[in-house]
Amino acid sequence: MPDVFISYSTQDSQMAQFIHKHLKSENISAFLAEISLVPGQSWKEEILRNLKASSWVLFLASNAACRSAMAQQEMGVAVGTGKRIIPIVWDIDPSRLPGWLDGFQALDLRNLSLEQVKEKVSGIANQIKADGSIGLVIAGVIILAIAVWSAKK
Repeated sequence: MPDVFISYSTQDSQMAQFIHKHLKSENISAFLAEISLVPGQSWKEEILRNLKASSWVLFLASNAACRSAMAQQEMGVAVGTGKRIIPIVWDIDPSRLPGWLDGFQALDLRNLSLEQVKEKVSGIANQIKADGSIGLVIAGVIILAIAVWSAKK
């Protein structure tokens, strides 16, 4: 299952593919529909399954994505299931994000160089890696507690 689900408008395919490629280079597993889906799959089911399975959602919040019914549905599922959401803007002001995203700090890529954008995406990758490490530590503590509890019985 992917670490990250990328929600976007197909009009923003170039940006989505850039972010997907950079996350992959950082060893982050990311679901991007146009790359991750294979012929014959039920794309609606596969998108929903990967969205639910991901801990993080990157919403590529362009003008087109904020108008996209599919992106809005994906974000509704993400908000409703408590995903870690990072809206990413580059062609709109963060204040123009839909109301259901107003509580999430956006990553603003406007006026950044390509190198600065890569650094920002690397920062997101580091957050995701750290989050995964915390999950592994918590799982380890739970397993240890169960082992200690079982040994006492």
